[in-house]
Amino acid sequence: MEPGDTLLGLAKAYNVPMAAIQLENEMGSSTVVKTGQDLSIPAAAAWADASPYWIVHEVAPGDTLTEIARDHDLELEELKSVNGLDDADRITVGEPLILPLGSPASAPAADPTDPPPPPTSEPTSEPVASPTPAPTAAPTEPAQASAVPTAEAPSSDAQAPLPPQDLASWPQEIARLINDVRAEHGMPPLQYNETLEQAAQAHANDCAQRGWGSHTGSDGSNIKARVIRAGYDGTGWAECWAHTQTPQKAIEVWMDETPPNDPHRRTLLSDWLTEIGVGVAHADWGHYIFADFGRP
Repeated sequence: MEPGDTLLGLAKAYNVPMAAIQLENEMGSSTVVKTGQDLSIPAAAAWADASPYWIVHEVAPGDTLTEIARDHDLELEELKSVNGLDDADRITVGEPLILPLGSPASAPAADPTDPPPPPTSEPTSEPVASPTPAPTAAPTEPAQASAVPTAEAPSSDAQAPLPPQDLASWPQEIARLINDVRAEHGMPPLQYNETLEQAAQAHANDCAQRGWGSHTGSDGSNIKARVIRAGYDGTGWAECWAHTQTPQKAIEVWMDETPPNDPHRRTLLSDWLTEIGVGVAHADWGHYIFADFGRP
């Protein structure tokens, strides 16, 4: 890979869809490519009728074909046809589905991001973690919460986006739970960064306003664009998101992954990322939780 290369640029250059490159290189739903990275390019003949904007979506807990089609403005029958599915087929969590998108407007942002190095080198725009709804009561103000170290955040004259008043304690509680998990695995705590929190909260608010969660903002932004826009001066970043009823459930979903298909788990246990900020917002069911990670 050369500086400035993007997944979409490669797809157009080799006359294949982005999904073909993702599948060939086991990239999951990531659109991130790195300078110096070696990628295999599949034969164009096998993708003769595909648009370069076709992309991979990894099935998340609770996903249905109907919802995936609706969220990406696709015809259900087209989605099934491209993936060789029929009405009797059931999709499984982690299964890669090809989204036959027809334009860049509906495709996730392809701006490359600098991800953490191995062993936690999963792309900074993480796959969705959205569990099946469960009748779990929302937590109250945590008792005996351990302190979360705080990193300095750049000052700003603009008013920072805030979580709903009844969820005001959740960002620090989620960070505390993540640091508890890290401690269990012998990892140092992440420092809480208010600039990352502003980026995460603004995106959580955006998802709540439009009515569905995603790593892509309503303006097409990805995690890199959002943390830079918030004023975060870092060398890398990552994001985990969940649609759950409680902070604890979000952590459980992210940690309940089996290597090597464990991008969220590896992000939480990264020895390269050092800071975290969390945003939360109400959803029609449960809450949107976004944890943004960074390294100065």
